[in-house]
Parts: sequence; C-alpha cells; structure tokens
Amino acid sequence: MMTGNESLTQSARKADREQQLRELLLFVRTHSPYYQRLYQSIDADCMDLESYPILDLADFWQANSIENNQVLTGLADGGITFKSGGSTGNPKYSVFSNADWDRFTKTFGQGMRRSGLDAGQPIGNLFYAGRLYASFLFITRSIEQAQVGMCYPIAGIEPAEIIEIWEQFQLTTFAGVPTTLMNVLAHLDEETAKKVSLGTFLYGGEPMFPDQVALLQKTFPDCQVRSIGIAGVDYGELGWACPSGELGVHHCFDESTILEIIDDEGQPIQETGVVGRLVLTNLTRRLMPVIRYPVGDQGVWVDPAETPSRRFNVLGRSHDGARVGPMTLYVEDITALIAQLNAQYPTMQITNFQIQVDHFDQRDCCTLRLVTQSPPVQLALMTEQVQQQLYAARTMFIDLIQQHVVHPLQVQWISAQELKTNPRTGKSLRIIDQRHA
Repeated sequence: MMTGNESLTQSARKADREQQLRELLLFVRTHSPYYQRLYQSIDADCMDLESYPILDLADFWQANSIENNQVLTGLADGGITFKSGGSTGNPKYSVFSNADWDRFTKTFGQGMRRSGLDAGQPIGNLFYAGRLYASFLFITRSIEQAQVGMCYPIAGIEPAEIIEIWEQFQLTTFAGVPTTLMNVLAHLDEETAKKVSLGTFLYGGEPMFPDQVALLQKTFPDCQVRSIGIAGVDYGELGWACPSGELGVHHCFDESTILEIIDDEGQPIQETGVVGRLVLTNLTRRLMPVIRYPVGDQGVWVDPAETPSRRFNVLGRSHDGARVGPMTLYVEDITALIAQLNAQYPTMQITNFQIQVDHFDQRDCCTLRLVTQSPPVQLALMTEQVQQQLYAARTMFIDLIQQHVVHPLQVQWISAQELKTNPRTGKSLRIIDQRHA
C-alpha cells in the first residue's frame, strides 16, 4: 500500500510528464514541417497520446533526409550526427543537438548507476568502433556522464590486443556485445586466464543467452552478467536494468520517455505478459523529435499499469528487421535481394520470404525461408548464389562470419503452405525470432 507521500510523489511525476508531453507536442507543431503535416487533422489542444499516429518509419526517414529535411525543428549547426541502420543503399542519419546529446547520455548514465555501476569501477568498452561506431561513442560518453566508472575505450578490436590491455590494466569489468566477449574468451589461453579476472560483464546491442552466460562463468565463476541498458540513436533511451534483474528485463525511463506496447490492431496493451510492439516517445529530444516511434522490438509488460519505472521484457525484433548478433538484417535488404534474383532467374520466381533467427553454440544463426512454386533445379548452386549476393549487399554479415561472431546464412526453399503464421491471427510472420523460445 502506498503512503500519502508516495501517492503525492507519483501524482507529481505524472503531472510533470503530462506537462512535458504538452510542451513537446506544441513545439513540434510549431517547428517541424513533418509533424505539422502529420498532425494537421488533430486538434491542437489534444493531449491524449493515443490519438496521435504511430510513426510510419519509411515516411519518417524519407522526410528526415540530408537535403530539404522536414523532420528537424531547426538548423543542425552544433551537435553530433550518426549513421543509423538502413540498408547499404539507403542509410539513415540521426541528429542530436549538443543539448539533446548531453541529456541523452546523462539520462542513460544515471540508468547505469541505478543498474549498479560502482565508484571507481574500471570499464573496458568493447563496443564496436567501426560500422557500429555509434554504440562505442555513446557508451563512452554515458560512462563519463555517470561520473562513477573509469572508462577504457578499447573497442571491439583483435582479441589478442583486448587480452593484452585486459592484463596490462587488470580490468575487472567489460561492456560490449556478447559475441565480442565470446570471441575474446575463445582466444584466452589457460595461463592468461589465471592472470586476469572479470567481475562484471555489461552486455548490450544484442541479447545475451544462458549458454553464453554459462560459458563465461565456466572461466569466471563469480562474474555478474547484466544489461548495460537499452537505447538507440534513432529513438533515445529505452530501458535501464536493475542489478539483480533477469536477462532482458528493463525499467522504463519515466523521467524522459513514454513507452507503449502496441498490439496488431494498433491499440496499447496494458496487461502483463501480452506480446506487442515497443513504441517510444522521447519527451526531451528537440532537434530530431521522436513521438510514437516503433523501435523495432517486441516485448511484454512485467509489472501492472501505473507501476513507477514499470518493467518490460524485450523479446526480439518485430516486423521491420531481424537482429543477428550485433547486425540488423532489414526486411528491405531481403526485398531488394529477391527483386535482384527474380530479374536474374525469371524461370524461378521467389514470391515470399521469412527471416528466421535461432541461437546455438553461443552464436546466432539466420535462415532465409524463400517461397517458390517448386525448389530450384540446381538447389545447391542457387543456395550459394543467395548467400553470396546477400553477403555482397551486407558486407558486415561476412565480416561477422569470418570473426566467428555469427553462423553462416542458411537458406530454406519452401512452399507457400509452409510459411509460419501467428497462432492468434493466422497472419504470415515476416520475422521468426526463435532465440527467446
């Protein structure tokens, strides 16, 4: 039962969020041509977030272009810009003003403190500094903003160099994607393992699975494994993890965001345990506002409605793309590949597809399920052709395979009757994420 003071505090927080939302909606209507157009049929006094449309991401990113940008609320004349996802020929760019970037990293840094980051804790930042450089810069800055840990920005470089730095500085904490640490452990010989220790691993960028935790704790039995938190440069901070929380379970950033879980009909879900799409509104971001932005993941509520810092569980990617290790394979990537194959081989038409992701041997595996009227005559040759053309379009895929971070692409040739469907609606699934089963 809540005390009078707790109830008053909760009411004050709710009133503050409502005021933040009011100011944000008024601001974007005034300063962003895109949101002006999107909200033109909605009464300017409407403060019911559910009355506003969930963003169509294709429309949003088309408007959020380099030239003649319609989303931004002002000039991008001070701050930082990140290349953010998109297929090889269709990159997206996410823009922060200096104030937005400072608020973003400070809020996430405070979430890391709530997650159990200790004063003086040495943290080796193993996030990628190459194609996925945004996470490396973001985590480095967030550790600084947390004002407790000592950051060693190592990046996901060669395992031998990581091990050398690990031993040299006697690091006890790493932050990075799980597959990077798994690769480092594979290169850690028995003698060196006795000279180093690992007390905490803060994972992010991809899920961490029990088989990976077991392998890590086989070498370092006392190592604590927990999420560093969830965020994206597209949409901002999403969730922070409590020190003793389950893998995948996070708390909402009540002070700066409104998180919704949306069903197939576009309606918010309030019940616990019901799967839907995660949709985020960031209340503090101003230069590139995001209001009811689908973050690309599915999830469920863990706590009842109105719970402060309500917990949710992330259950993998939704319909727009599949997360394979640290890489997102977008539906548009496969659509482009199929168009190319159908033009090259007119007698073998691929009419539909599904992207399936599994996890075994500490790595993710992506399977393309391609629908044809009948399997190709030269099955092995066509399978290899699909693999090579996708690797050529998504060069990061082959890099990750060569680094033993993910398994090679698998291809299944199926009939339309073999498509997997949603058991509740009967609709064909585009993404089949079996890692959380």
